[in-house]
Amino acid sequence: MPTRLCLDLNVWLGAILSERLERRGTAALTLVDAVRSGASPRGPVALVISWGMLNRLREVLIRFDFGGAEADRLIQVIATLARDGPSLTLGGVGVLPLDDEEDRHVLETALAGGADMLVTQNLRDFAGHDVRTLIADRWHGVETSAGKLLIAHTYAAAAWLRGEDLPAEVRAFLQR
Repeated sequence: MPTRLCLDLNVWLGAILSERLERRGTAALTLVDAVRSGASPRGPVALVISWGMLNRLREVLIRFDFGGAEADRLIQVIATLARDGPSLTLGGVGVLPLDDEEDRHVLETALAGGADMLVTQNLRDFAGHDVRTLIADRWHGVETSAGKLLIAHTYAAAAWLRGEDLPAEVRAFLQR
């Protein structure tokens, strides 16, 4: 069974900009490369993403001086990765208690798509009454009737994907 990752838009943007600047080995690139290949040192990887997230990413790419045609091509590549994997959801349902609509949509997409991990540069944006801080600025957890979702900072998720062990607090959350 693949690890199902929902990558926040800031992770995609970080990877795309790193590639544009010809940087290698960044945390964002590690995560995106795993999604592209469908594999990591941890095993198979699959993408969970929504059309709403892809449309927002297109807007952000254009703001970062990508042309419309280039932004469209990148979005189609990402959509294809999700189509080959388990989930390209329509999005969430707008009921989670996060103030930011975009962050709420990303979290709901991760939950609706059965993601194992939502990865973001802005972990604090996902703090809410249903989200538990496991390790400040690195790991959060959400438990629903459908299961558990880890919310990880990009650096922590990339380190885990490269083979580092999960911290004891995160393991304890998953084992409860």
